[in-house]
Formats: sequence, C-alpha cells, structure tokens
Amino acid sequence: MQNNDWRKKKAQEMNFFAEYGDANRYEILEVIGKGSYGLVCSAKDKQTGEKVAIKKIHNIFEHTSDAARILREIKLLRLLRHPDIVEIKHIMLPPSKKDFKDIYVVFELMESDLHQVIKANDDLTREHYQFFLYQMLRALKYIHTANVYHRDLKPKNVLANANCKLKICDFGLARVAFSDAPTTVFWTDYVATRWYRAPELCGSFYSKYTPAIDIWSIGCIFAEVLIGKPLFPGKNVVHQLDLITDLLGTPPLEAISKVRNDKARKYLTCMRKKQPASFSQKFPKADPLALQLLRRLLAFDPKDRPSAEEALADPYFNGLAKVEREPSCQPIPKVEFEFERRRVTKEDIKELIFQEVLEYHPQLLKEYCGTQRPIFLHLRSCSAIDQFREQITQLEENGNKSGVAPIQRKHASLPRQAFNYC
Repeated sequence: MQNNDWRKKKAQEMNFFAEYGDANRYEILEVIGKGSYGLVCSAKDKQTGEKVAIKKIHNIFEHTSDAARILREIKLLRLLRHPDIVEIKHIMLPPSKKDFKDIYVVFELMESDLHQVIKANDDLTREHYQFFLYQMLRALKYIHTANVYHRDLKPKNVLANANCKLKICDFGLARVAFSDAPTTVFWTDYVATRWYRAPELCGSFYSKYTPAIDIWSIGCIFAEVLIGKPLFPGKNVVHQLDLITDLLGTPPLEAISKVRNDKARKYLTCMRKKQPASFSQKFPKADPLALQLLRRLLAFDPKDRPSAEEALADPYFNGLAKVEREPSCQPIPKVEFEFERRRVTKEDIKELIFQEVLEYHPQLLKEYCGTQRPIFLHLRSCSAIDQFREQITQLEENGNKSGVAPIQRKHASLPRQAFNYC
C-alpha cells in the first residue's frame, strides 16, 4: 500500500514538473489551488527544509496580454521586497529558452487568505483588527512610495497565516507611475473587483488613477473584517453607488465631478439627498478610533483620503506604529517597465520573462548578459533592493522587541481553500 502511495506521489510530481531541471529540489505535498492558469501545490524545499507554494502557470504565451501580466507580476515581486508583501523564493529554469511555455514560481507558503479568515471570524478581537489594518497600510506605504498602484486589492489578494500575519499578493493588474508622467495617470484596462472599487472609477474603463484608489480598497477590506461580510456588494454600477451613498450620504457636487463615467455622474447628481449613516451603528463592535480612521479611508472624494503614510500616523495606531518599522521604497527605475511603454511582440515578452527567471539563477544570468543583448537596457535594480534589504531584515528581526509580534488565535490553523498567490 505504501509503495503504491509512493508511486502515485512520484507520478504526480513528474506530471506537475514536466522536464524542469531543478524539480528534484522540491517534494510535492498536496494541491492547494486550481484555476485557469494551472495549479498551486505545497511542497518541501529539500535544500532549505522549508515548506513553499509552487505555482505552475501554463501556456503563458497563448495571449500576449496574459504574458505581459505575468511579466509584470514577477518583476514587481522581485523589486518590492517587504515583510507584508508575498515573496517569490525561486523561479525554476526552463529546459529550453526557445520552446518553454510554462513557468514554475516558488513562493513562501501561506496558509490561507483574508477572505477565508473573515468567513471564520469567530475569535478575532479589536487587537486583531488593528494589526490587520496596520500590516496592509504598511505594505501600501512601501508600494506607493515605489510609485506603484496595486489596483486590485481585495480580501482574496491578502494572504494570511494562523498567527495573523498578512501579505499582499497578485500584482498582475498593478501599474507603475513614472516621474516623467503626469501625477494623475490614465489607463484603459479593467481594474479592481467592483465591490472594492473607488467611486470615482465606477462604471469607467478609461479612468484617472491616484494612490487613493488603493486606500479606498483597503477601507472596504477593513470594514469587511469588522462586520464579517462585504461592505458594498453591488450587483451593478447603480446598485454600487446606491450602497456607497447609503453609508456616506450624497456627495457634494465637487466630488461627483471627479466620477469619470457620464451616466454614473448624472445618476449621482440627480440622486435624492441622503444623510450619512451612523458608523457606530453600522460597526457596533468596533473601536471608535478605528471608525474615525475608516471614515477617512472611505472618503468619497479621493483628495480627502489619507495617504498610507498619513493613515499609519493616525491615533488608532498609537503604541503600535513606529516610523522605523514602516520603510519607504525607492521609485522603480523606468527602464524596468519599458515594455509597458512600447509595442512589444510575444517574442519580446518571452525574452523578458526569461530574463526575470534568470534573476533567480545568478551565475546563469551573468553568463547570459555577457553573451546576449537584451531588448531593452536591462539595468539592475539590485542597488535599490540592497539599500532596503538590511532595513527590512531589521524590521523583521525587531518585530518581537517592538510590540508587533503576530497575534495568536485560538485555532491552530486557518481554513484551507484554493487561493491565488499571483
């Protein structure tokens, strides 16, 4: 019986890894997620002994837009190294640069996501709520100071462990705003699940973006943590605006003018006058200071929302927040995202993804760069990463000394569910 189980497991590993050369470094434990992209398996790294999550992304070059999203994801996670952002540990080397179609991305293993934590919300305290919001805002400060907008923050994109440690993931819809571009940037593609989408974006697919869109999403997530269900589960754009104004009241004309969609703007202008609802009645178990900050995060007008850095300085975090534990990030070099600014072919994207894979194989990268001429000047971001690596290491090592140790829950583990990683 044991021999049959062993053979079955080995067959599963061979099928999962195909012909990838360093696959023997990992022992597959179980499948923890499935989706249109492929599989996520938990595994043991035989070199380090730690458990990891391996995501197989298959047929990545079938659509250029999907390949660009994957490139954006792995590039940003290489550049944004922070305790509250999920980490890529390794990317397996394809057997052939020319013919590869799949990639295997090795992440740190997280037990669940915030969506599942909220569903099992039977033992969370005010301290948990505060610690959750603190981690999300600390990550967002780092992301925004790198001039990156996440654009798809929601509970399923916040991974979680049983000790209440959170890490933001899924940067496939994220964008970088470069210093030579206007401070308000226009992008044309879909952004954010409707329930967590800022009101200025409602109904619009050609929209102004500022960091305030992520702040709104964090406010929606925090409210969901407090009440155990989505705050604005709109069935369509009109219903979404109805739910938002039921809580916040009818916005002033100045705020309505910033809504990009004509029909949504007209609907708000003609809406009957609504008074703001009582936050203390809507969130009866919440700390008054938490509600005071939540009102700021959910300001209808984006200019009235605080930055992540300003939110971390709110009185709600007195005794928890310390500036030295909340690092900023150097802006991401423009050259890293030249592919976003040019017309690129599928082969261009393939070359750039291969270069990203080589970042996790330093000796091969050195040899490759000596013999190849990259499509775009492939400048190193290592200097920026190195500048913060020591700071981040100190941040993690000093966590227990500075009062931000993960808060323990009654239960030994979180609900297991298929989740994203990227």
